[in-house]
Amino acid sequence: MNPPPTIACLGPEGSFSHLITQMRFPGAEVSLRDNVGDVFAYIAANPAVQGIVPIENSSGGFIIDTVDCLVDARSGLTIFEELTLDVKLALLGRADEKITSIHSHAIPFFHCDEWLRTNYPQAKRVPEPSTAKAAAKAAATPGAAAIGPRQNAERHGLQVLHFPIAGETPNITQFFLVGHGVSAALPVHDRTALVVELPDRPGSLCRFLTPLSDDGINMKRIESRPIRGQPNKYRFYIEIEGSMADPQVQQALDQTRAEGATIRSVGSYSAGRRFES
Repeated sequence: MNPPPTIACLGPEGSFSHLITQMRFPGAEVSLRDNVGDVFAYIAANPAVQGIVPIENSSGGFIIDTVDCLVDARSGLTIFEELTLDVKLALLGRADEKITSIHSHAIPFFHCDEWLRTNYPQAKRVPEPSTAKAAAKAAATPGAAAIGPRQNAERHGLQVLHFPIAGETPNITQFFLVGHGVSAALPVHDRTALVVELPDRPGSLCRFLTPLSDDGINMKRIESRPIRGQPNKYRFYIEIEGSMADPQVQQALDQTRAEGATIRSVGSYSAGRRFES
């Protein structure tokens, strides 16, 4: 697969999104964006560009900003691939200083809570917009340390004081590679993302799910999101195993449409590529 000319992802430099982008497309030009919505907007304005956005973290759950961009038909983007990052966190700082404050994003703090209470109970926890900004703040602040990927130590002139933190607890973040059109680069499309609107009547969700269950189609994710401008109305973001090209999947979805469901595919894609930080 030839890499696209530019990959957009969440910045700043040294974020987990930036890290997995470099792992997936080494040497590619990277455009660092401020937020998920900005990644989608940048790709929408530059059709040759693809982007990498987080979709779920094993500690923090769904990345709702990504879900909302995917369910918005105006984005017009397709999921090409799911990427998994096995996140190994490090404590970055200066060995000759007493640590009085620790900086990080909210999710690493959540994941490392027990470890921090055991090892640094007196240190003040300072939330930052990203682990990259946390490392930059620690580098500029006496007595400060940061939690994040160990690659940020050299980038900010810090030392790796502990690695890995909370290593016994899985910390997995999954990302989507998104872009325009349909990706035919990967031969295996073992998952499909759908945006579903159901009739406003009792049992609609059950009637949607029953054909999938009857045909042995496994559901991997489901999230309801409000429809803008329509109070108490929701659409569902759903991921299933299988491709839209599979007759069994088509049969089940045709049956749900007959029950009144409106279905839009956001892509059939591979979900098997894994990296470790």
